[in-house]
This record gives sequence, structure tokens and C-alpha cells, in this order.
Amino acid sequence: MNDTQNGTLSSANPIPFRHILPLLTEGVAVLTLGRVIYANTALCEISGKNRGEIIGCPFLDLVADADRPMVADYLRYLEMASADALRFQLQRPTSAGRQVLLKASRLQLSGNYAGTQGVCCCLTDVTVFQDQIVELQRDNRRMRSHLDDTESVLMAFAPYDCNDILMVNRYVEALLGCSTQDILSGRRHLFDFVHPDHLSQVVAFYKGFPDTHESAEMEYRIITDNRKVRWVRDMGHTLYVERGRGMPRRVDHTVVDITDQKIKELELQEERRKLSSIIKNSSEMIYRVDQAGNFLDLNPAGTKLIGVADDWHYLNIMDLYVDHRQRTLLLRQLEEKGHAQQLVKWKVADGAVIDVVINAVAERNVQSDILTYQGIVHNVTRTLELQKVDTIKKMAGGLSDKINTPLMTLSINMQMMRDTLRSGANDPITLLQYLDEMEQAYRKIVGPMAVVRDKHWDIEEVPDGSGGTIYEIHEKDHN
Repeated sequence: MNDTQNGTLSSANPIPFRHILPLLTEGVAVLTLGRVIYANTALCEISGKNRGEIIGCPFLDLVADADRPMVADYLRYLEMASADALRFQLQRPTSAGRQVLLKASRLQLSGNYAGTQGVCCCLTDVTVFQDQIVELQRDNRRMRSHLDDTESVLMAFAPYDCNDILMVNRYVEALLGCSTQDILSGRRHLFDFVHPDHLSQVVAFYKGFPDTHESAEMEYRIITDNRKVRWVRDMGHTLYVERGRGMPRRVDHTVVDITDQKIKELELQEERRKLSSIIKNSSEMIYRVDQAGNFLDLNPAGTKLIGVADDWHYLNIMDLYVDHRQRTLLLRQLEEKGHAQQLVKWKVADGAVIDVVINAVAERNVQSDILTYQGIVHNVTRTLELQKVDTIKKMAGGLSDKINTPLMTLSINMQMMRDTLRSGANDPITLLQYLDEMEQAYRKIVGPMAVVRDKHWDIEEVPDGSGGTIYEIHEKDHN
């Protein structure tokens, strides 16, 4: 094995391991008295010069003008700076320079340079890396700005330790009233602001990451520094190390102020509770059906009215209509106006026919198609009966007024005829006069009665089964 192969020096090869240096991807230069006596291929590529242009020239000629004093001082005081790497601009003749890291150390030369103190310089091109760092720093500032401007508290925790806060954005100052420095330094914690009624659940929620749940959320109240109570939604998510075989890296939490939304939600729940109580305790039937007529909701008053129990789910509203065309008309009104009102007859469970007034309102989807409709049903059977009785009373009163005078005329004329017959004065003219007045009175009585009969009743002559006839009176339907 020759001297070159075993890595020792020879008279022709004053630089140790010279056969290895061309294989390196980092630039290597050997200096003596400040001039380059060796440059590997990587250094030629970084500097944009061939080896003939580099060998023999001062090393500082490769350095950008602005960085030459710094590099000169670095090489001059190499023993003190040997542990550090120096970043500077390496200039190129035909293009922009390159950012490089310089590491240098003293080197004892031999051969033609025997007894000469040399310097071995190792240069790493970090231009692309530096550009990436600058871009990452720019992105980091942009992302940090977005995080700070987000109207949510963003916090990052170490896995398995919810007391170790890694990051928090500035919105914590607006929501909680404390500074980010108080949070990051450990002087304050999110738990310090949680309402006592929720604290144990919140602590358990945080400690559940990442073993119990990877992603989860909960809602709870907090008390800010100015003693205001706020509702928040806390959404936690575990981040894992890439290709780390399930090793958690951190746990991120996003805390959103939902106070206004929660207040409206609680108010809506209370309104629903009140409405549900009103519907349940209403004396009127309240129901909801789909387009096909299947019952979806029915209050207790409704089950009582139509005479069903818990099996109303299997009932169709068409089963109640005496005339199915009435429901078709109701649907048409709902389609045209969105609401409808009608007076119809229903046949309920015991076979009784009742009169009901329906007030209905349609429920539409986003395409304005009717999916369901709600209705309130008023049983007006009794009301109509009372109205009918009242009508009969008024009619009877009117008839009484109309026939009262003719009846008095009949009575007076009958008495006068008796008196005439008793006196023996059988004057035919006087008697005929009495009879004419009685006939006129009779017509005044029969006429109004016939009008009422023809308007309200149908009178049918039918056999009585014994060879005679009877009269059946049927009430006319005015609906």
C-alpha cells in the first residue's frame, strides 16, 4: 500500500487524504499565507470558477466585498473562532452570490509546503436552505398575524401535560383579560378562568388528550378578569409526529366565544318549553301532518276530540273527512297562500259527525315545497247547534209578530159571528163579511209558515204501514 492510499503525506501530495476531497459535496479549500493551494470540485461549482482560476489566488477574492473584513478576522483569529461557523456571501463572476457557512481549522502541510502552516476551509452552500428559512420566517410571521387576528383563543399544549402551554395567540387578552406572557410563563392558566361549576369536567376533558380522545369538544362557562360570565366552545385536536408511529406531538385547543349564540339557544329552548306546555295543555286540537296526511304530532286535546289513544301515529287525516274533496281544497289553499281556513264535517271514532273549523299553516323546505302543515281545530258543533236554536227563536219571534194580528182577527170575527147567530139576526151580508176577513187572516198566517217550511224542511208523505200515510220531516242541509 502506497503513501497516498494509507492517507499519509508524500512529497507529491502535501495534502492529507487528497484523493477523498473531490468526492465531497462541500467545498474544500486549503490555504497557505492566505492563498489557495488546493480547491476541490465542489468549491469550483459553488464559486463558479475552474480550478485554474482559484489555485494561487487570495481566498478573500472569493468573498463578497462587504464580508471580507469579517472573513479576514475569522481566519486571523482561527484558534478562538474554530468552534463557530461563519456565514458570508461567496461572490460569483456570472450570477448572484451564494450564502455559505465556513468552518476552518489549522493544518500542517508537508512536501513542497513542508513546515508551512496551512488552513483547511470547509464551505457549505446554504443559499437554498437560507432562502427556505427566510420564506418560512415570512410564512411564520404571516401565520402568526392570522393567529393573533383570529377571534378565537388558540392554545397548544404538550401531550400528556395540560399545564405545559407551548403557544397562545393574542386573542386571549380580549377574551380572558390576561396577557399572553402571563399564560406562557405559567402565572395564569385557562383553568383559572373556568366557572367553578364546570372546572372538574374541563380538567378531565383536557387530561383526556391524547389517550381518551383524539378530537373532542365541549361547552362551558368562563369568568373573565372583569368578572363577566361568558360561554365558550372548546375544540381540542391531537397532532401526531409525522411517521412517528402514533407518537403525539402536541394538543391544540381552539376556544370560541359563543355567549350570544348560547343565550339565544337557551332562550329558544325556553320558548320551546313554553310552547310545548301550551300545546299540551290547550283545549283545542293542535296537530301536524305530512303531505300524504299521516299524523306527525297530535296534542292530548286532539286525541280526545277524535277519540283515539296512543295509536294516533297510524291514523291518516283523510279518515276523518266526511268529504275528501274538502282536504284537497285545503291543500290547494295552502299551496297558493301558505295558510288556509275551512269549515268541514269530520267523522270521529264513535261514528259521530262533528263540525270543525280548521286553521292551517304550511311548512316549506328551501325549495318552497310543502312538506308538512300544522293546524288548529275548533269543534264548532255545539256552537252551530246553538246558532240554529237561536235562529229558530228569532224566526219564531218573527212569525209570532206576523201571525199575531191575523190570529186576533180570526178570534174577533169568530166571536162576532157567534154574537150575530145568538141574536137571531141572520144577516147573510154581515156573516160573509166576517168570513172574508177570517179568510184573509188565514192567508196571512199560512203564507209565512209555508216560506219557513220550504226554506228549512223537506216534508215527505210516506206509508205508515197500516194503509195510511204519515209525513216525515227532514231538515235541509244548508252547508
